[in-house]
Amino acid sequence: MDYRIRKACDLLRKTTLLISDIARSVGYEDSLYFSKLFKAKKGTTPSFYRKQLSL
Repeated sequence: MDYRIRKACDLLRKTTLLISDIARSVGYEDSLYFSKLFKAKKGTTPSFYRKQLSL
């Protein structure tokens, strides 16, 4: 799971893919489940993580 979240972080930084597309690309069919796991690991949602990077 850690690898998947790290890969998702990389995709959030380097691409403009939708969160649902990123979730699928790292092996999660359910983007809501992916978002919950991401928030549990990183302390923020994938979309907020991406917004913070662009500031």
